[in-house]
Amino acid sequence: MNKSQLTVMDIVHTLLAHLLIILLAGAVVGAGAWAYTTYKIPKMYRTSVTFYAQSKADDEDGNVNTIGISRQLASTYSYVLRSNVVMKEAADRLKEMGIKAPGGYFYSYSGLKNMTAVSTTNTEIFTATFSSSDRNNLQTIANTIAEAAGVKIQEIVGGEAKILDAAEDPGSPYSPDVRGNTVTGVAIGLLIAAALVVIRALTDTTIWSEEDLSKQYNIPVLGSVPQLAALEKQNTAKE
Repeated sequence: MNKSQLTVMDIVHTLLAHLLIILLAGAVVGAGAWAYTTYKIPKMYRTSVTFYAQSKADDEDGNVNTIGISRQLASTYSYVLRSNVVMKEAADRLKEMGIKAPGGYFYSYSGLKNMTAVSTTNTEIFTATFSSSDRNNLQTIANTIAEAAGVKIQEIVGGEAKILDAAEDPGSPYSPDVRGNTVTGVAIGLLIAAALVVIRALTDTTIWSEEDLSKQYNIPVLGSVPQLAALEKQNTAKE
């Protein structure tokens, strides 16, 4: 068959003829993705602490000017929270409590900083989010950093970062996505297998039938040599 003349139906028939192999490839790659995600990729957990930024100038009336100052300070407090001075204070407190990372070493200030992300809005509220594979200690770590930040903010800036919502137990992991990775693995396996089947069909120059010969050379077929196995079967049947 002239492979450049393969039609969509030819490709469909080729894929259907190798459907079992394609499905098997998808299942194998999907199972591999599931196993790798489940047993090789560390589970990550997340918890958060919400703060209310209050300036030293805030009064009981809560007038517009002082509220505006508090909103500006929320951004400043967020920077202070992730500063080295806060993280070093938190690392010292965790060391005193005997809390260690999963590797058996005490948390460094840089490690704590990498675990911490802070988001602000156009309000006095800002939120610190903490991510780690250390599920058992993450709640304590988050609250320890929050408490250290409150002390340093008061010392450095003079204002106050009040904790509205303390960190809670992180619960189930947010990463990795086992289901998503498995589905992706299955899809990749199916696509690769289907592509290989089509490529093989396109590069196969074997003449399988009289129809293939007619299409490739555009000449009529005058005769053909029957397969010996078929003739022997016919002769045996007659006897």
